[in-house]
Amino acid sequence: MKKTLLALTVPALLVAGSASAGISLYDQDGTQVTMSGAAEVQYYRSAKADAKAKATNKDADASLRLDDGDLALRVQHQVSADLYTLGVMELKIGEEKEVAGVKDGEGAVTNDGLYVGLGGNFGEVTFGRQTAIIDDAGVGVDIELKDTAGVGYEDVSMDQYIKYRFNGEKFWAGVGYNIAQEDAGVKGEELLEVAAGVPFGDFEVRGYYGAFENEGLKASVEDISKQKAWDLEFVYAAGPIYVGALYGQKTDTVNSVDNDIKTWELAGSYTLGKNTFGLGYAQNSDDATGSLSKEATNFYANVAHQLTANTRAYVELGYEDIKKFDEKGFGYVVGMEVKF
Repeated sequence: MKKTLLALTVPALLVAGSASAGISLYDQDGTQVTMSGAAEVQYYRSAKADAKAKATNKDADASLRLDDGDLALRVQHQVSADLYTLGVMELKIGEEKEVAGVKDGEGAVTNDGLYVGLGGNFGEVTFGRQTAIIDDAGVGVDIELKDTAGVGYEDVSMDQYIKYRFNGEKFWAGVGYNIAQEDAGVKGEELLEVAAGVPFGDFEVRGYYGAFENEGLKASVEDISKQKAWDLEFVYAAGPIYVGALYGQKTDTVNSVDNDIKTWELAGSYTLGKNTFGLGYAQNSDDATGSLSKEATNFYANVAHQLTANTRAYVELGYEDIKKFDEKGFGYVVGMEVKF
């Protein structure tokens, strides 16, 4: 799941260090302009690639991967003591295009966030192209190699999205809805989400629910045309220690066939000085057979070293077992991220 630069801090960031607040470009007369960005490059081999290579008696090659390039600009105007307006533009930079499995070596610049909104003591409501709240779901401390198991929602990036979120001292809550666009009598992406969390000292209990539908995919034998999913999360974070546990269920509909999937996740990390050590496990189970099965298992372990407040280097090892392909393999990644 994708995380925007301006998203609220989530548990996965514990293994990556503190989230950057960005640079203040202007702050005067009730107007604030901030910019944030990140560049991340990895030497990477996926566990999935290793599994497929073993099936064909070949070696899985690692590659230098341009994993992340982001630039975000936020403008906020204070209307009154209890009301402000905001506008956000987010760019994705350096993503290589891939056709038939071949990368063209060129990095595109795309807009993956463009929205406006109002905020105050009542919370914040935003309209436009943005990431759904359910993108924050999950308790994992993985960096890159948990991609076949664990909580997952079909789509979290929307163009016609209305999102409301309230952050209080005793709880937070949010709701969002993507307005489905109709073309030739067929509705496109529609998403309804609800999320909430309640802290108890060093503990937090939170839950997420999402209902997704895209009528244009009903006849597809590969794409999910409908999904209903929820998860319940328990997190403990105190000083250098973080522990998270999750249970969730979802129903995927592919070509009018439903597949019920159960998900478990356990994760933990410990920070010692500038080093954070993470370990995690995720499992999906279902009763489906063949290509519809989402049954999979993921293990991962990582170490991240905070070189500066905004620079980290890391190593992660991962193992995954994918039932529908009868594939098992190991992956690894060595990377560095620099942000502001």
